[in-house]
Amino acid sequence: MTEQTPPAEQARPWVPAFPGQRPPFQPGHTLSTTHAAYSPRKVEPLAAELVGLVLADDAIPYLREPSYRPALWAWGRAEARVQLLAEHLAEHEAAGCRSCEKCARWDEQLRKWESAAGTHRGRLGLDPLSRARLGKDLASAQVDMARLLAGLDGEKENPGG
Repeated sequence: MTEQTPPAEQARPWVPAFPGQRPPFQPGHTLSTTHAAYSPRKVEPLAAELVGLVLADDAIPYLREPSYRPALWAWGRAEARVQLLAEHLAEHEAAGCRSCEKCARWDEQLRKWESAAGTHRGRLGLDPLSRARLGKDLASAQVDMARLLAGLDGEKENPGG
């Protein structure tokens, strides 16, 4: 159940208690957001867009299997954070900053998330090398399965050996 403001408080306008006091923050404000890389309000829609692009790609249909969803979303969120941090750093540098402490921290976070995104890409087969390795592993597993099935068929035809 949601709390509602009593009608007496709804009608009363806000009055500052001292000169220069800010009015209360309204629901949905972005004033306390320093950058969007950790804001679900910014990360989730971008991650959803990235995941949607991957799911629509006919070259990687295996990622549509439900068992891949958690890993795919982890990748999407990491990629979204990379994009948002990179954009934020670029805006900060465009405003004239070249090497402040904030930039150094954001750059460190950017490297961390780029590494995480790269790891997720590799695990999902979203880069050429990892996709080739997954293809090789899949082909090898199919050959092993064919040999196993051929061996079982041979035992049925010649049970005494």
